[in-house]
Amino acid sequence: MGKIIVTQEQADRINYFRKDDEGKGDAIRYHLNTWLSPVNMCLNELSVDQLARALYVGYEVEENDWVVRMDHEIEEPYKVIGRTDEGHIQIDDESASLLPSSVFRYATTQEIAAEKEHRMDSKLDRIWIGLSDYERNGLYRKLVRGGY
Repeated sequence: MGKIIVTQEQADRINYFRKDDEGKGDAIRYHLNTWLSPVNMCLNELSVDQLARALYVGYEVEENDWVVRMDHEIEEPYKVIGRTDEGHIQIDDESASLLPSSVFRYATTQEIAAEKEHRMDSKLDRIWIGLSDYERNGLYRKLVRGGY
């Protein structure tokens, strides 16, 4: 069994418990009863086996790094497109903002999935709007017949 893939947020919490054998054991015991502390709730997405493997064997952090700005009224995920040695994060908003990492939290798996779906819907809407009526009808017929 090899390393599992975890989010950056999960990696941060796993590292906290990996410091010694007592911490690893505590993490497994807490995990069996579900994490209630908000800072550790990201670990609920892992099975007991996955957490044990991450604690004892190791893990890799998934490349898709998403964060949520905490200084906005509406919290929405942004894909990280760069990091600096000074602790700044560059996100994929309209201006490719470079901000201190302290204004972000890691996005949850559910937030990332919802944002990816929203981006796909927006992309498909832009494509659909750019089609002529003839092209829309042809595409619709092809999709309905299952020819896609």
